[in-house]
Amino acid sequence: MHLSRYILLFFPFVLILTSCSITDRIGTVQIEIMKPGIINIPDSADTIALLNRDIFQSDTTKFEYYNGLKIVKDSQIKYHNLANACVRTLEKTLKNDGYFVKVYNLHDSLNYLWKNDRINARPEELFKDSRSDLCVFLDYFNFYRTRISTHSDFNTTSARLIWTIVFRDDTISYYYNQKDTLGYDYFQTSSIMKYDDPEPLLKNAAEYLGQSFASKLIPSWMPVERMYYKSGNIEMLKAEKLALHNDWLKAAEIWNRMTTNKNDVMAAKAKFNMALACEIEGKPDLAIEWLIRSYNGLKKENMEHRLNCQRYVNVLAMRKKDIVRLGKQMRNPANAESNENQNQEPAESE
Repeated sequence: MHLSRYILLFFPFVLILTSCSITDRIGTVQIEIMKPGIINIPDSADTIALLNRDIFQSDTTKFEYYNGLKIVKDSQIKYHNLANACVRTLEKTLKNDGYFVKVYNLHDSLNYLWKNDRINARPEELFKDSRSDLCVFLDYFNFYRTRISTHSDFNTTSARLIWTIVFRDDTISYYYNQKDTLGYDYFQTSSIMKYDDPEPLLKNAAEYLGQSFASKLIPSWMPVERMYYKSGNIEMLKAEKLALHNDWLKAAEIWNRMTTNKNDVMAAKAKFNMALACEIEGKPDLAIEWLIRSYNGLKKENMEHRLNCQRYVNVLAMRKKDIVRLGKQMRNPANAESNENQNQEPAESE
């Protein structure tokens, strides 16, 4: 008799704890979203020339790095070669993407235009000699705070690059400062480096930086993480399994039914997950509506859940802006095909 009374007293307490545990079970899923480029490139600019300009002539000083506690100066490492590796990877990435009809890597073949002035050149000469609609210059390439040793568990270098973007039909030049810190664990280092020669690792870093800049220059897919609410409920488990297998529409059908659940915690979870499904389907406005409903859906206020909703609303607001920019940046294939035969290929220089 006494035991059953304790059970009856304990059961409501369990219900109270359950109702407060909305943020106790959170999962993450990786999705791909398309990010816009840093500038809007018109359809008419379908031919791009890449140049390693190096206006600061970085090879006039020896490359320095830390090997343990020792500072090493290595005259065999040339920034010009590393910058060329960066631009070659940019060229390869742009060609594979197919955003431009023609991609020319002119290396440093047009540097004579800056013989007397390391920064400026007459635009008509530049575009006449490059035979392009758009020129991209790598003006500065530098590694600093570099620590590399085959005996280290973790090697790192920081990079700073300056790019200049010039259009044939635009008097404005665009500048982009690219900064990054790259780290390599022991296994990555041992698979790239031979002995204590840091150049292969630096070349690998330079190639990564070229690929990274390509994803900034033009629209590109990138992986991002999104959170969702997990639950032990059978229907919610079914929806989660479908979502993790990329069947978002069927998952949304279940979550949509669960949004009317009498348990306000369960309903709030389902509404939040509905927002994720809506984003996947390209409906950010509807996703925000579901988040507002989830935000206001709990009978007992939960600040962490409200912050989760607010953070996701902010992310979706940024996505809406990105989608507008993407609408201006996406290529019209018909325009690209009609312009393809109008371009003549310039001689490339190694």
